[in-house]
Amino acid sequence: MIKEGCEQEIAWGIYAIGDEVPGLTKEMITDYIMYLGNFRCESLGWERIYEGHEREPESMSWVSQYSNANLIKTDFFEARSTAYAKSSALIDDL
Repeated sequence: MIKEGCEQEIAWGIYAIGDEVPGLTKEMITDYIMYLGNFRCESLGWERIYEGHEREPESMSWVSQYSNANLIKTDFFEARSTAYAKSSALIDDL
């Protein structure tokens, strides 16, 4: 299922972006999605599904910086919280 998802994501990425974005190629998209597929499989304790895609491609390391909210510094009032904690409701007994 993960491999099928990766193949569809690769096809979509090539269709949507192709070589139209300067500095981003079809090969970069393909390599990054194959890396993510392997990463997900390893996280689940499974074997990799793509050979030669064990590490995040150097050319795509900037993606991790944008996708990890904890690495990006922002102005407190402009930031949007992505981590919510559930609190218990206060009971007004007045």
